[in-house]
Amino acid sequence: EFRNIHLKYDQRQIFSGFNLEIEQYDKVLFCAPSGRGKTSLVKMLLGFVVPEAGEIIVDGMSLSGETVNAIRRQISYVSQDADIPKGLVSEVFATVFKFPVNRHLNYQEAVLRQWLGTMALPQDTLQKNVDALSGGERQRLALIMGILLDRDIWILDEITTGLDLALKTKMVELVLSYNKTILVVSH
Repeated sequence: EFRNIHLKYDQRQIFSGFNLEIEQYDKVLFCAPSGRGKTSLVKMLLGFVVPEAGEIIVDGMSLSGETVNAIRRQISYVSQDADIPKGLVSEVFATVFKFPVNRHLNYQEAVLRQWLGTMALPQDTLQKNVDALSGGERQRLALIMGILLDRDIWILDEITTGLDLALKTKMVELVLSYNKTILVVSH
């Protein structure tokens, strides 16, 4: 929930008294032209941007310096830049699932290989360096990682950028099939 949010950038008012309540399992599309605050909402929810006034509440917790990590543990965030660590894809995935916050998940490379097929990525993607992949390939890998992290809230920022119509349609259908709270940012 966003309560009475006020946010300015360089003297430009982005939000003034903004309120939004999102229920569990809602699927919400933030769609507006560039510069209207879509990504700012996401960054506020993740605690990277602090509003001038107002309150953000996630699962009954008011977002603050003390609660930000607990809130982030509930969120899978796939950015528009497909921020995936550098290195071999197989090693990057293995490393992410060894983080203390993710150790409870039963990560298996065989499941990742199945997802590669679902996302129309070749099996040899696992042996490639992340830097050698196209933007669309990185975007699909980032979505796979978000799905495998199995968090309750998904934030998907421009996830279909660089994809052809068939892949865009497939990704949208896939995302909508999950029983998660999903926020999608798009232009």
